[in-house]
Amino acid sequence: MHLAAADTGSYARYGPHGMIRVMTLWYGRRAAQRQPQALIAYGARSNTKRKASPMADMRLAKREVREASELRAIVDSCQTVRIGAVDEEGMFIVPMSFGYDWELDESGTPRLTLWLHSAGEGRKAAAFGTNGSAGVDVAIEMDCEDGVITGPYACSYSFAYRSIMGTGRIYPIASGEDKVYGLTRIMEHMAPGAPQALGPGVLDRTAVWRIDVARFAGKQRQPKA
Repeated sequence: MHLAAADTGSYARYGPHGMIRVMTLWYGRRAAQRQPQALIAYGARSNTKRKASPMADMRLAKREVREASELRAIVDSCQTVRIGAVDEEGMFIVPMSFGYDWELDESGTPRLTLWLHSAGEGRKAAAFGTNGSAGVDVAIEMDCEDGVITGPYACSYSFAYRSIMGTGRIYPIASGEDKVYGLTRIMEHMAPGAPQALGPGVLDRTAVWRIDVARFAGKQRQPKA
């Protein structure tokens, strides 16, 4: 997208701030269409190799969470995951309840799988199911609020948090057995100890999704002692 002389009409129509928004949406869609650089990673419940783009180094390394046990504690404490996806209308984010599987590979690297459910229709279901069993690329984010950090003046205030951000691929689940497994994992995470019996017809009218998280990073800002 080049702002040449031919684009002066668009500039006049949208104004400077409108053109910034148009350019942002255009470049965002172009970025979503690009193939990620190859980097091998593995899903938590699959032996299939997946490609994922490398994540940039964290600017404040002191806030990066590296220990597998601490990363799992963040996932276990969060109740909502935000899924970033792309459809014909553009990029969107949707918050969803989730369950998860957590495993360590031979090198001790965490392998995270997320389980989600939704209605079988609607924007997110259409976007997630675009490629059928081949799945589509998504981004994920989840965070836990640990309170306001106070200080002697306004700019010294901040917020304590723990968060997970990453990328992966989401797949629709067709097998009744796998649907039951996914819904059970969601219930175990969201409502431990609650009854897990499924009512009649639930599997037929419920869409279940699995995200194989290819790469993720943890970050935190701890409260002041």
